[in-house]
Order: sequence, then structure tokens, then C-alpha cells
Amino acid sequence: MYLVFDVGGTFIKYGLLNDEGKVLEKGKVPSHNDDKAGFLNAIKSVYHEYKDKALKGIAMSIPGLVDVEAGKLIRGGALRCMKDTYIAREISELCDGIQVAVENDGKCAGLAEAWIGAAKDVPNCCILAFGTGIAGAVIINKKVVRGTHLIAGEASYLVSRPDLENMDIHHFGLEYSTIGIVKKAKEALNLDDLNGEKLFELYEQGNETVVSIMNDFFFNVACQCYNLQAIVDPDVICIGGGISEQPSVLAGIQKYCQLIFDHTMQFRVPTVVNCQFRNDSNMIGALYNYKQIFEGL
Repeated sequence: MYLVFDVGGTFIKYGLLNDEGKVLEKGKVPSHNDDKAGFLNAIKSVYHEYKDKALKGIAMSIPGLVDVEAGKLIRGGALRCMKDTYIAREISELCDGIQVAVENDGKCAGLAEAWIGAAKDVPNCCILAFGTGIAGAVIINKKVVRGTHLIAGEASYLVSRPDLENMDIHHFGLEYSTIGIVKKAKEALNLDDLNGEKLFELYEQGNETVVSIMNDFFFNVACQCYNLQAIVDPDVICIGGGISEQPSVLAGIQKYCQLIFDHTMQFRVPTVVNCQFRNDSNMIGALYNYKQIFEGL
């Protein structure tokens, strides 16, 4: 058994997982992201609740820039209290010296799909998960590609619609995250109470403004899929985040992938699929990261 944590800005989700990545039990506690002592005490408390379960180790998904080999959270993300700390070592020392592995949350989501999810039957995949930003991962031969500065796959920072005249650079994660497209629709429709659910209701009803915004979203995501295909050449690109539960999202991205292929010079149409896992993806991927580090999986 493994104790696995998925650290978010408000809550730390945790679960007891078996060797196959199945979640047997789960719960959540406040994350205390601005209080180091509070955060570590929360982790320690959950560990003591499960320490008699013959735990093999602790796996953790965390936001921010992570040095996986060193077990260090370098910077960024919601876990502000642990910035620039060897988080794996500190947690291990609190929890009877148990082995601890940490990985970025977006990379964990990708690892979950690569291990037992939508990309389990292929060696290479990319993931784009839409939420507050756009989490991304590049996985080659079931291993995360990290890059020289550990920023490979950081999809939120992809450039979209650069404007040379005004030196205006739009970031993919700001403009085309779920929050980004809802914000566009709010401003266009002058509806302060608009949320993702209402946005898709209007889309299905054929609201012209929303249809235009969503088509722009589908087109730009498809363009980035082609960029990923040209640079990484993955077997599949997995689309995740709550927005991917809407059937029209995958269909829209696939439609524009085909249209781009039909009208431009491209090698192939990217294979774009939905992620298999939702709320438990970060925990499942964190466990796979642990097993790769400590068990040679």
C-alpha cells in the first residue's frame, strides 16, 4: 500500500492506493499553503492515521517547479510555504523515515494517463489539462521530459497570437484556460454570473457570441496540438480538466485539427483523446512517479 497526496491551493487530497494504482480510500484536509508548520502537521497527521497499513512509501503531487531527483520544490504554484525546500526529505523525517517522492501536479496527470489511462498502450504522449491555467506534460517512453531548466511541457507559457507592433505576447494558459474563456464570454455577454456550466449551455443553444468564442478556443488548442506534434511527435495528445467532460470539447478540437490538416501543410493529423482520469489523476500519477524512482518501474 502507498499513501498518496495531491496538494492543492485549498485542500490536500489524500488516498490509500495499491500497487495497480487503484484508490482504496481517500479524504482531504486543509492545505495551509501559507503556513509551513500547518502544512507539515497536516501531512504528519494523515500519515499517522495510515502508518499501520504496511505502507511502502509516500507519493506526492504538488504545484510548482519541482526538482524530482532532489525532492525539492523550487518555486511557483499554490504551496507558497514550502518554496525552495527539500520537501521530500522534510516529510520523510516527519514520517518515520519513509521514502517520499514528489512531482509537479501537471506531470502527475500525464503520468497517470501514460501508466494506466488513455495512453497506456503507447510509449509517447502529451497532456493538456484545462483549469485555472493549462497544465502540460511531455512523456517519452513512459518518462517525463523535464528539460534543462525543468520547464518542458509547461503549456501555460506557450505563446499565442504574438503582436510584434505592440510587443504584446498572449500566453496560452491565460487566454485559453477554462477561466480564460469564461472571462471572455462574461465580458462579451456582460454576464457577471457566467460560469463554465452556463457557458456550455449557451454553446449548445447556439448563442452566436459563445459559439464564436468556443470555435476560437477549439482552433487555438488544435494549433498547439500541431505544435506539439511537430516538436515531440507523440502517439496521442490527451485533453484533461473539467472542461474535457463536455463532449463538444473533444469534438471541436478534433474538428479543427482536421480542418488545419485539410488547408495547410502538415505531416499528419494529431491523435487527440480525452484523459481517462479526472479527480484522482494526480494521485495515480504521483504513485507512478514513486514507482519509477524507487521501484524501477
